[in-house]
Amino acid sequence: MKQLSILFGTALSGLILTAAGQVRADYLNWTYTTSSNVSGVSVNSLSPNGGATVSLTSFTNPQPGGTLIPVEAYVTSASAPANFGPTTNQPSTFSLALKITDGNGASGTLNFTGSLAGELTPTSSSVVASFTPTTSNSIIFDGHTYTATISPQTLVPPNDGPMQHYIMASIAVTNASGSGGTPPPTGGGGGVNSTPEPTSLLLSSLGFSCLGFRCWWKRRQLTRTLAAA
Repeated sequence: MKQLSILFGTALSGLILTAAGQVRADYLNWTYTTSSNVSGVSVNSLSPNGGATVSLTSFTNPQPGGTLIPVEAYVTSASAPANFGPTTNQPSTFSLALKITDGNGASGTLNFTGSLAGELTPTSSSVVASFTPTTSNSIIFDGHTYTATISPQTLVPPNDGPMQHYIMASIAVTNASGSGGTPPPTGGGGGVNSTPEPTSLLLSSLGFSCLGFRCWWKRRQLTRTLAAA
């Protein structure tokens, strides 16, 4: 009995670990692309005759998903004479579209309004990139909720390290099947995803296995009792 319990416990642990592994793989089974409506914006500079610019680059090729992803690449540039002074360059706003596509081909897009504010010189930067969702920073499709958070980030000055840097976003992916209301549509467009999750199938199989083992053990004990009588 002790050996059987150990064997059964080992099998139980294996099933649970397998279920957890499949859930993690499912949550990471997506890619993304980004696009913005400007290639560069001017920011305030401490140079009266020089200029300061932040050039933005979108990700037009699919990138692997994760909990922390770059959504914009940028390059800062500035020129300044010896005497510094304020200029009239004003920060600009721009749009950022984050399109997420899962492994089934279903997709959704989150839209943000971005802005840059601060001062930029060849050796210093107080420029902060801020992003505000145009409607919501969450989207539901194909049974999952994707939530993107782009916190305010200070850009690096032109002389700080490599020329190209990145604006990062935090992504949280959760199962939306138990969120209530109308179930989300599948990637096929219009239908409801009624396919059980891998975890549900494994746990159901585990429950039937436990029930079968219990019945077998009771019958075995009964047979031994009758034989001894």
